[in-house]
Amino acid sequence: MKALHAKSFIPRPVIYRLSVYLRSLGRLRGNGVRTISSEDLASDAGVKPTQLRKDLAYFGQFGTRGLGYDVDHLSDIIGNVLGSEKFRPVILIGAGNLGMALLSYQGFKNEGFEIIAAFDADVDRQRNKRLVQPLLPIGTLCDYLRKNPVRMAILCIPAEAAQKTADLLFRHGISGILNFAPVIIQAPESVMVRNVNLAIELENLSYFIRDEIAPVGGSTGSNDE
Repeated sequence: MKALHAKSFIPRPVIYRLSVYLRSLGRLRGNGVRTISSEDLASDAGVKPTQLRKDLAYFGQFGTRGLGYDVDHLSDIIGNVLGSEKFRPVILIGAGNLGMALLSYQGFKNEGFEIIAAFDADVDRQRNKRLVQPLLPIGTLCDYLRKNPVRMAILCIPAEAAQKTADLLFRHGISGILNFAPVIIQAPESVMVRNVNLAIELENLSYFIRDEIAPVGGSTGSNDE
């Protein structure tokens, strides 16, 4: 197997697709499938077989001609590349409606992640769900990070507080942020931030389902040459 020396060696779109492959392999494992062809795995993941093989070639040579990929082995390799083969603690900032929904979601544990604590500016506000995680005042965040080796955080806070909070997280060792605040977070090169704007995602979906827009390259219904 080829050695992978740097995270930057793998393009970001490939990393995203590796996560998709890992979930496809997880479903196959659950169904007792031992081996799968590149064509079938690619179909399940929604990509072309050539794309799948090109992505996997970034970090190794897999598969046996005529037999396909060993599902368990490929799952372990991709999990190791993504860092999801071991437990990853996460903290969440902002226990509003979205934050509470994420705190209540049990699926993270199945993927090797667990939100171990939440922080909010108003911990005494009545909430309609009971949390398993401790809900702590935002003023205790720095002290918590000094005492706990956490590298990842989720932001579910208003836009005006997002950058200031992110800067504080950067200074205290957080190197990965999933940002749901409706603003782009500026971060040092050593930090990875994924900005998730749900309104933008819906806006993009809205564009592609508009009946009055003809498909690119398709007929417009006009007889003009």
